[in-house]
Amino acid sequence: MKRRELLKTLPALAAAIQAPHVQAQRTEPSFKGRLRPGVVALSFRTQLETGKMTYEDAVRYIADVGLEGMDMTSYWVPPLLNFKPGIPSQQISEMVRQTPANPTSQWLSSLRTTAYRNNVPVYSVGSPVKMAQPTPELRQKEIAFAKKWIDIADYLGAGHVRVFGGGIAPGATEAQAVDWAVEVYKPALDYAGNKGILLGLEDDDELTRTSDQLLTILKKVDHPFARINLDCGNFRKDGYKEVERCAPFAAATHVKTNMSTPDGKREPADWVKLFGILANAGYRGYVSIEMEPRDTDNPVLRYAPELIRCARMYSGA
Repeated sequence: MKRRELLKTLPALAAAIQAPHVQAQRTEPSFKGRLRPGVVALSFRTQLETGKMTYEDAVRYIADVGLEGMDMTSYWVPPLLNFKPGIPSQQISEMVRQTPANPTSQWLSSLRTTAYRNNVPVYSVGSPVKMAQPTPELRQKEIAFAKKWIDIADYLGAGHVRVFGGGIAPGATEAQAVDWAVEVYKPALDYAGNKGILLGLEDDDELTRTSDQLLTILKKVDHPFARINLDCGNFRKDGYKEVERCAPFAAATHVKTNMSTPDGKREPADWVKLFGILANAGYRGYVSIEMEPRDTDNPVLRYAPELIRCARMYSGA
């Protein structure tokens, strides 16, 4: 065989030799999802609130314990406010709404660079946007507020912003509140969509406590960038069933150490079952622990190994 002819046959020969070995190792997963373990920055509340930790410190810590992404909570973005220790996070949210975040480009650039260098993306930004505002003026103000948080997420390279439906104003019906929320959600989605950012509606407030409520708003807004920020531990009743209904529409997910039973009681969460529900629904993204630490408790360090273990079961590897 001439040298030229031999060289032509080598690639095919190599492929023939390697193909059986590769095929023998390949097995199809029994699920469609791909999960990655992360953390919601609220879990560092004590350290961030007291100044013992910055967001950049949190990124490095996340990398050190083997987690892979951070959902940035809005509360400790400059200007930093003075919060009394132990006040409810809902109260902190209202304080932040009254004195909105205004980080400099240098602050954002430094955080983004730190995240990249540690291979810990700030994949999501949690805003305090509450959409069901009862007057046209307040709704316009909320749209501008949402755009500001979308810009912050864009600067950080995040692909998702968390928003809230809000409550039902005194004297209003739930249907009216839904219409008000949609009036804010649509222009915010258009603005976010132009930047390639999803807006995930969280199951949290009075208007979004059930899967029915969440899916009603998503159906009504009818927008390709409208998704759910699925906090699995927030449902008041039948948590696993509610997660199962919402999982196909999730853009980001949070897990806690407890879940609701069908009758509304709380029980220890079965993360293997929960992660399986997400993966089999086709969810591909981060599953982040969200807990408010108590005193010296460090929930991130305590639960990171189990979070990583469960995510790897459905990692797509």
